[in-house]
Amino acid sequence: MSDYHILHSITLHLRDLLFEGLAADATLKTHFTQQVDVSLESPATLLGEGQAAGSEPLSLYLYQVVPNAHLNNRPKIPAGPGTLAHVPTSLDLLYLLTPLHDKPEVNLRILAKSVQILAAHPVISEAFLDSDLRPRRPEVRLLMQPLDLEGMTRIWNAFNRPYRLSLGYMIRPVSIDSLRPDEELAPVRERLVDVHRVEEIE
Repeated sequence: MSDYHILHSITLHLRDLLFEGLAADATLKTHFTQQVDVSLESPATLLGEGQAAGSEPLSLYLYQVVPNAHLNNRPKIPAGPGTLAHVPTSLDLLYLLTPLHDKPEVNLRILAKSVQILAAHPVISEAFLDSDLRPRRPEVRLLMQPLDLEGMTRIWNAFNRPYRLSLGYMIRPVSIDSLRPDEELAPVRERLVDVHRVEEIE
């Protein structure tokens, strides 16, 4: 099942993809020696902790979770003979990717390499989905989310921090299965056939 752990699992999956790709890069590997170098904390938290700049050189922050209205309005799903399952709750996950090194040129390389890594994985691994339900679930995709300067400024104003170069990403749709029990359909007990004679009109 896609239970409530799915948000945690997908976020760690993204972090692992980024860390493995950055740690394998010849020019960036010295900045990424352990998984915590790709932090799940908000960039505002990392910048406000008084730590040395660049000690956690990349923030992958899940800053918003929104319902996917289109998928949440679907009818119940056939779950077996005479049984209907309630549709899962479908969500879109919005991430902010922010390099935090103290050197601007390193930040540019980190951001560009991160784009390259994530572009190579546009579909989230099916390992996160129950094998019995995959055919009835939409594909979970990783998309770059364009954020104009106004939208990005609002985010950084909410952080109460000066603007830093960042990118937005979206994962959609992520499904969390319903706890409501399946519904059994009432069996058809009687079929009525009504036949009318159609007379020709001359």
